[in-house]
Amino acid sequence: MKDPVTALAVDLGSSSGRITVGTLEGGRVEQVEVHRFAHSAELRDGYLCWDLDLIWHEVATGLGLAVEQFPDAVSVSVDTWGVDWVPLDRDGRRLTPGRAYRDERTERTLDAFRAQLPDDRAWELTGIAPVTINSANQMFAFLTEEPDIAARTQQILFLPDYFTYLLSGQRRWSRSIASTSALCNPGATDWAPNVFAALGIPRRWVGELTHEHDVVGPCTVSGLERLTVVRGGAHDTACAVHALPRDEAVDSYFLSCGSWSVLGVVRDEPLMSADAHALGLTNEARGDHGVRPLFNITGLWILQECQRTWGAAGMEDNIGQLVQQASAVESLGLLIDPDEPQYAAPGDMVARVREALVRQGASTDMSQGQMVRAILESLAHRYARGVADLTALTGTRATQLNMTAGGSRNTLLCELTARALQVPVVAGPAEASTLGSLLAQFEVMNHLSPSDRSAVIAASASTIVHEP
Repeated sequence: MKDPVTALAVDLGSSSGRITVGTLEGGRVEQVEVHRFAHSAELRDGYLCWDLDLIWHEVATGLGLAVEQFPDAVSVSVDTWGVDWVPLDRDGRRLTPGRAYRDERTERTLDAFRAQLPDDRAWELTGIAPVTINSANQMFAFLTEEPDIAARTQQILFLPDYFTYLLSGQRRWSRSIASTSALCNPGATDWAPNVFAALGIPRRWVGELTHEHDVVGPCTVSGLERLTVVRGGAHDTACAVHALPRDEAVDSYFLSCGSWSVLGVVRDEPLMSADAHALGLTNEARGDHGVRPLFNITGLWILQECQRTWGAAGMEDNIGQLVQQASAVESLGLLIDPDEPQYAAPGDMVARVREALVRQGASTDMSQGQMVRAILESLAHRYARGVADLTALTGTRATQLNMTAGGSRNTLLCELTARALQVPVVAGPAEASTLGSLLAQFEVMNHLSPSDRSAVIAASASTIVHEP
């Protein structure tokens, strides 16, 4: 282990982004967040879009602050949420705003998509659950609704690879992020040519699919030339899994709990049984050579949308206060199903949740605390069902659940989940994606041996165990 050494992690989520500095010294990683910003998808020319210009401006600003405060920083890596991508023309310029995965274009073209590629066949070819947010569905909608722009598209880049391109001028197609697209074979060892052919997606749009945890090249952004651009894990959950303490002798169950809840298990090979398909399992790739069989569950987005509605009405919308209220009230004993499509769409979530609970016998004047508790209990119940399904598929029982991301700070949610699962919930590290990116960078740059990673995680990560 060579230290001290400093790296920078750009971690972009679907509601906020942050730039964090990590220094490896004395067998532990010390993190300092130097920049954080909020962003959201907005309608633009009839499509729901991300403001990629804003995100890039904030990334460049944050990296500038980081190298100013930590001039010895040696590397930088970018990770983002999954499935979204941008089209580039022959000169490498972006042709459209960054379309967001919740845009309704994939619903409008779903019947035509399935006529070309039925759900069962899509699963067989990719090992990815057939859902409208998948990149394959988005590209089919792009070809269908914007054929003129599609004809000018020379290549596409998934979002973390796009920001890596802006930093380095180098184009890459990273395995972990591409595995979310439903364009790769099961386990994401290569692209799935039959999917491209069935949907009419030009094969030239993507280059070679490659493993990550490698050096891309020098940063070409003015003022940041001292940095080496590294792929430390393109997908945020792949980074988070890299930061989890693991016993190699048993399957490791994890829950990345943010706007989406990503509930999965760390494996070497994909799970491709008929039962896995029926349960909606999806096989995504890790930053290294393994896979992450998992369920993508609508998560804290439900509560976030309620907070948005309450805030607009002048009501309490602070998450800390709402959870405190939820902890103080008795359970309604009623649940919603987070898998229902209505809970994944933007809109008046308070009305949807209230209607579902009233339909089951709740009072129409239920308090905010009661509603928040019902949402959290519903999520905990869904997690318990997901872990039970994974246990049946793998044949190995979960001895604990590692919970990361923002939900790991929600004590009530952690306690409810432990109670529902009847196994301990290890909450933290909350910023596991950042820690995983930093660890991978240190390994790629030969400052940390993979054999020392577990010890560094144990020394660096702050965790709390919630017993059933």
